[in-house]
Amino acid sequence: MLCLLALLLVLGVFLLWMYHGVSPVVHGEYGEGVPPAAAFCRTEGALRLCDESDTTLGRHVVQVVTRFRVVPCLLIVEDTTAPVADPVTLEFPSGYEPTPDQFIADLKDADRVAVSFFEEYDFSPAGTQAVVIHLEDGSGNQNDVVSTARIRATVDQVLVEAGSPIPTVDPFLTEGFHGSLLDPITEEMLRTPGEYRLRVECPENGRVFPTTLVIQDTVPPSGEGQFLILQPGEDVPPEDFLANTDDVTALNYLFAVAPDPDSREIQDILIRVMDAGGNQTDVPAQVLYSSLGRLTVEAKNGLLTGDDLGHPEGSPEPFMANAPGTYPVRVQLGETTEIAMVTLVDTTGPTLSLKEGPFYTHHALSPEQLVDAEDVTGTTLSFLQAPDETSDQPQTFTVRAVDAVGNETTMAFPLTLQVDDTPPVLYGVVDRSGYVGEPIVYLQEAYAEDAVDGRVDMMVDSQVILSRKGKYTVTYSATDQSGNTASKSCTYTLVEPAVTEEQVHKMAQTVLSQILTPDMVTAEKMKAVFEYVRARVHYTGASNKTDWRREAIRGNQEGRGDCFTVYSLTRALLDELQVPYMSVTRRGGATRHYWLIVNIGTGWYHFDPLISRVHKHKCFMWTNQQCKVKPYFWRFYEDNFPPIATDPFNYDAVVQAEREGKLP
Repeated sequence: MLCLLALLLVLGVFLLWMYHGVSPVVHGEYGEGVPPAAAFCRTEGALRLCDESDTTLGRHVVQVVTRFRVVPCLLIVEDTTAPVADPVTLEFPSGYEPTPDQFIADLKDADRVAVSFFEEYDFSPAGTQAVVIHLEDGSGNQNDVVSTARIRATVDQVLVEAGSPIPTVDPFLTEGFHGSLLDPITEEMLRTPGEYRLRVECPENGRVFPTTLVIQDTVPPSGEGQFLILQPGEDVPPEDFLANTDDVTALNYLFAVAPDPDSREIQDILIRVMDAGGNQTDVPAQVLYSSLGRLTVEAKNGLLTGDDLGHPEGSPEPFMANAPGTYPVRVQLGETTEIAMVTLVDTTGPTLSLKEGPFYTHHALSPEQLVDAEDVTGTTLSFLQAPDETSDQPQTFTVRAVDAVGNETTMAFPLTLQVDDTPPVLYGVVDRSGYVGEPIVYLQEAYAEDAVDGRVDMMVDSQVILSRKGKYTVTYSATDQSGNTASKSCTYTLVEPAVTEEQVHKMAQTVLSQILTPDMVTAEKMKAVFEYVRARVHYTGASNKTDWRREAIRGNQEGRGDCFTVYSLTRALLDELQVPYMSVTRRGGATRHYWLIVNIGTGWYHFDPLISRVHKHKCFMWTNQQCKVKPYFWRFYEDNFPPIATDPFNYDAVVQAEREGKLP
């Protein structure tokens, strides 16, 4: 027990010595850092603190180093200072919801601070009111700051696009307020981007509130470039290259792509157009430096000459001058070449002349049928006084001609119409055969042609009863525009079909697929058909001449027959090729002979692939004259058929013309 007391006494003496002149507990303010060493030891100079880094709120052990000892002390860091801030006068429009922190500035405190409204405020009435802002830091220290709210009946600013109509006062006021602008908004302001301070007076409280009109320009300017022809050395500003511009603000111009004054070519350039809002647009234009400039020349049917340009010494490039318009034309002037912009104009009316006749009564006549018009441009003709189409007496008609640019010529012409009293000629009206139960194509090998009207329609009067075999009379007739009529009759013999049309069609398709190639033109196909039939059918002198379809099948299958067999097989193949043909029968003689005449766009020619013991001639596209090598063999009733071509058929020339698309 005595030992313990002695120990305690010794400890007490040690502590008295240890803490002699030293404060074991020191209080520090949060945010001010660790107190200096002297704050812990006042009677004996302290040298330093071993640990000065911990200044957070709470209790911290600090080692105080004195001259003779190191003493542990307790540092208690506390926050006893309330936060402070400067008041702010905040101005805003009615209806705006400010936050508490907007009413203070320069907030100071060592700890986090909660900023709130002291009470709930109504910021909708316009005017000035005090606003108390409550501040409280993390240690519970509190303070209140009294600020000011100035509530306007106007909005902060109104954005208006440059060039818009002058706005009314309504966009400047917040909802529920009325007022009038004290500062006028001018057209000049609306054309100049910027900010304009305005005042609005509100009758509700008689107060005047500020607002701002902001003129913005977000639409780039537009412009249309033009083509200028300048003399060499001439200098013009960039805006001269613009035909027009469009923007509501002031514009500036510069070359984005400048012209080269030494060039004599047509140049593409760019003009940069900039408005007061900073928007810009690059507008394309063109320029030509030329001593020739713009020239106007009367259009003509021929090449442009130096005399046409007013420069006899010049040699223009070959250029047809028959189309009105403006064109760049290169002209050689001595050692140099320049471009002239030549405008071809047509100021001359059309030249009219009467066509050679004859012209006939009872025919519809148009100005184009009667009159030739010559002009460098297209011409439209019309009657000012039309002729009497029913009269064959001398008369006068008047034509008005207008060319493509509006030049006009009016001229009267004498006219005597002739009377057409010649009827049409009927071709192909010969005795034929058909099949019971099958329709007859009466006009397949028959047509009418008039010396004046050309092809005319044919009428058919048939007594054929398709359901009954036998012989029937069929009458063809045709009438021209003058009323002349011709008619002719023939006999149609109907027989029972032994083979169908489809069987003949399939046979012909099979043969053609074997002898033709896709690249053949019609003349080559005709040659292939001729050679095939000529080699296929061997002459025996016998056939069934009542049924051409059956004979075509038999001739191809058996390879023998006579002229009717050859004719029938040929006809079947030409039907498949859709080549126009007519069936011909020999006139007179001890026996009959059958063949075809064909027209592939070169006129009618004889087409007969027959070969026999006594007949070796190759009647491929022959004329009547060529057929006379065998007298009477191809003699026929020529009046029943169209005229046969007189020029020998030039196979190679026709093939070439077909390949070039020059055959009718």
